[in-house]
Amino acid sequence: MEDTERELTEEDPAGNKLLSDEEEDLAAVVNENENIQNIYKDGDELIIVVKSLDGVLPVFPLPNDLPVGRYTLVSHVMSGKNILQRIEKSIYYMGKTVFSYDGIQVHLPGVAESSQVIPKGMVVMLETVLDFDSRLDPYIIWYNGRRKIGEGYFSDGAGFLLWKAPEQSGFFSLRAEVFPVDNHNGLSGYQKDISLLVSSKAIDVNFISEDIPQLLHWYTFEGNLDDSKMVSSAEWALKTDVKNKPKWAGVSGTYGLLVGSQDVFSLPNVLITNDGTEIWQMLFRFNPLNDGVILSVRFINYSDIFINLKAEDHNLVLELVSPTETFSQIHALPEQDSFIKAGVVFSILPAMLSANINIMGDYIINSEVDLEQAGIAAEIEGEFQILLGYKLQSSGETEAGRKREFAAIWDEFALYFMPPQEIFDAYIIEETDEELPQDDEPLED
Repeated sequence: MEDTERELTEEDPAGNKLLSDEEEDLAAVVNENENIQNIYKDGDELIIVVKSLDGVLPVFPLPNDLPVGRYTLVSHVMSGKNILQRIEKSIYYMGKTVFSYDGIQVHLPGVAESSQVIPKGMVVMLETVLDFDSRLDPYIIWYNGRRKIGEGYFSDGAGFLLWKAPEQSGFFSLRAEVFPVDNHNGLSGYQKDISLLVSSKAIDVNFISEDIPQLLHWYTFEGNLDDSKMVSSAEWALKTDVKNKPKWAGVSGTYGLLVGSQDVFSLPNVLITNDGTEIWQMLFRFNPLNDGVILSVRFINYSDIFINLKAEDHNLVLELVSPTETFSQIHALPEQDSFIKAGVVFSILPAMLSANINIMGDYIINSEVDLEQAGIAAEIEGEFQILLGYKLQSSGETEAGRKREFAAIWDEFALYFMPPQEIFDAYIIEETDEELPQDDEPLED
């Protein structure tokens, strides 16, 4: 940063001289203010002679070629060589650099109809709505009342704040002050505040219900990686093997967990029982961002057999892969940028792995299971693991050198299974539908 000083005086010492490259601008200042008697340069100091300090004092003219940066503006009121008054003011000169702060946006987890009323204890995301030049990396400080609750660079995620609503009802005021640089001492940043109403009458709404039978895992991504069924259990929380901190983002009033090739999160391993005959269902809500694997099911003892759900060329693709065959289902993604509700049913049957994906509306019929799912030949036993995101195969490029890109935002995810008895009953119903006897025919023993 550069420091400059500018002086204001009421006397005209000898040797006054105008800068040639500023003559037009300074002449315009003189013409617009009758109280100005003269303007000249004395070394690095700009001297403005006024007729009276009681009159209108001039606007300080900035040089046309002044670089963007921090400056200290120093003003002297002088009588001869005596300084009558000295004023210092720190400024950050933006020039034509783009830097605007439009306000604070609220994002809630789950399926919320309004962000105006916050349920007690809910973790909401607050986002500073900024527009700035790529040469800048704004510094942001968050306040709850007068108490500082967060700060940092925009590039490090400080433009977002995860705030847990208190357990008492009422209005709560939060504020974000934004600076173009981190060296903000003496500067006044752009400030915006927001008032949030916390109420016990507000309902925390989710896509998936905890009442679903046989629900094993349920993640709502409310600012953490915890399993909502077992919040206190670290063993049930999502795990990651990378050093990146979990990154969150909001879209259209809802926020969630960002996943990608460098941000992969795994569920606890699930044991395959019942002699290798099981049907599982995943229900989830997500927002695809870029092409790439969004979800993957990996079988611990079979690295070459897996299920992938990926975005590809504006389509959602469910892919079953084995060493000898590949089966795919394709659905067109919606044109608007929004969260998608979907479910994947996959079955592990003797000599077969099958799966089916359904894009859903506002309601889920959990009792319906498609038993004519397309699949691939595979003998599977042991355990399987579900991954959100997927790490790409190494191409020689280091993780540090690879750009951090995200495939999707996860808002909610659940896994549950169909008990063996229900599988058996389903097969009995299917066989009965095919071979129902006539009323007048006797039943064979």
